[in-house]
Amino acid sequence: MNRDTSQTLGTQVQTPPRVVVRTSWGFFVNSILAAALAVVFARSIEQFGVAVAGALFGRDPVLGVTITEFRSDGSDAVLLGGTIASLVTGSVGLLLFPAAKDRSAGKLTLLWMILFTFRNGLMDLATSPFSAESPVAITLDTFDAPEGLDVVVSAGGWVGLLLVGVAAAAAFLGFARHRAEIATPKERLRFITAIALIPAVVGPLLAVPYFVGADPVGYIRTLPTVGLFILITVGAAPLTRHVRLPDLGEERGLSPGLVAALAITYLGLRWAIGPGIPIPPWGENFEWRFRE
Repeated sequence: MNRDTSQTLGTQVQTPPRVVVRTSWGFFVNSILAAALAVVFARSIEQFGVAVAGALFGRDPVLGVTITEFRSDGSDAVLLGGTIASLVTGSVGLLLFPAAKDRSAGKLTLLWMILFTFRNGLMDLATSPFSAESPVAITLDTFDAPEGLDVVVSAGGWVGLLLVGVAAAAAFLGFARHRAEIATPKERLRFITAIALIPAVVGPLLAVPYFVGADPVGYIRTLPTVGLFILITVGAAPLTRHVRLPDLGEERGLSPGLVAALAITYLGLRWAIGPGIPIPPWGENFEWRFRE
């Protein structure tokens, strides 16, 4: 009397196959281009901060592509301006991020800019006890800071990097088209590898042409490792569960606007900054050093 009806009728009840929605390869390419653009942006912000600090303290700075030169003697503590500019810019980007259009190339680019500006600023803090060239170490030495303060500052930098890396996992997973795409830890790892890990490695390498010919400090040599902090994000992704996603996100491919922005930056900004820009670009010491 209680036999399964399906057995009585000689039929089988089958579970429909699970359909997994996938993000297109073009959107993952967007992430690579965005990472390359963000590397250039973050370095430019850092050097602009140095130049502004140098101008405020009378060092007559000339803003360059990878380094800011000073035409007047003075305290090297002005280098801390780059650290401050990086952290402030990352914080402003963090405030703007929630309001950006969901799953857009613009929001993805903003995310990478936040990460690389925070990375630059927090690494300055984190490496202060280990690198005499760290702007933070130079500043602490200039003002005869108490012994051990560099260790405290360094700990804050490492904790900050950890928190930013972990928080980035949910931000990147939020670009999935559907929750089924990141339903399991394995799928979250696959997705984060495509949208974060690969771009963190390839993006900085694509930024190399921007810096070629204007790198007296060897900044290019650091680019292969500049995105390694994203390993924190990769490790956190499988454990991240709380991600807000639409029922089915609109498919988005390669962004022509992002490609254009990268080209304009590489050609226009590189041409403008390449000769060196005095900060401020007016006054009796005005000098624009065009290429020969």
